[in-house]
Amino acid sequence: MLLRLVNEFGYSPKGAEIVWAKISQLSPMVASEFEKWWLEGQIPDMSIEGYSVQRLMNEHKMNPIAAFLTLDWIVRDSEKALCILAKGKDNVFPLFNTFAS
Repeated sequence: MLLRLVNEFGYSPKGAEIVWAKISQLSPMVASEFEKWWLEGQIPDMSIEGYSVQRLMNEHKMNPIAAFLTLDWIVRDSEKALCILAKGKDNVFPLFNTFAS
């Protein structure tokens, strides 16, 4: 799993560990869709508060993993997450995007 994060998605080894720890704590709804995507490669149609993996990838230039983590953030703290998403593409997700080498 960690090797895939490093090799396929460009995370540093330490970044991959941090990201995988976050993935292992996804809310059940997001975790279920993440697992399907991880195993089958299909981007889910799931939408939370109007945001989907595909929308986050398109509008905020996230990789799929950052998009899933963001959806989970919306589930856990929708008010804050939606406020930051509404501000635009100002690299508002440094935690999810800076683990790449």
